[in-house]
Amino acid sequence: MSEQPSRSAGVAAPAPRETVGISLMTSADTEAAVAMIREERPDVRISFREAFYKIEGEGVIEFDMARLSERLGRPIDTDIFLVNMSTYYGRMVVSDGVVAIHSDIQPERFRD
Repeated sequence: MSEQPSRSAGVAAPAPRETVGISLMTSADTEAAVAMIREERPDVRISFREAFYKIEGEGVIEFDMARLSERLGRPIDTDIFLVNMSTYYGRMVVSDGVVAIHSDIQPERFRD
């Protein structure tokens, strides 16, 4: 039997992707979140897919519930926001009224 060459021998590892994304089901809360992200992050790509919005960006995408509540004219918390989420890719952090999706997989606090 012949040996298969190692895939890593002499081949540089691909650069890590910086793209993160989230899909939010269509709702009044989602419409407000999409409008907020469009204003705050014009570089983010947003596409409507019939029943949901797909939001993609580089590095980090952050949804602040205090600013979203202002826009909606009523309170919204992270739990309710996450009910509208159907999927995401990246490292999600939910804390202090903010939902953030990061491209870096290892949190800053664990780095040397």
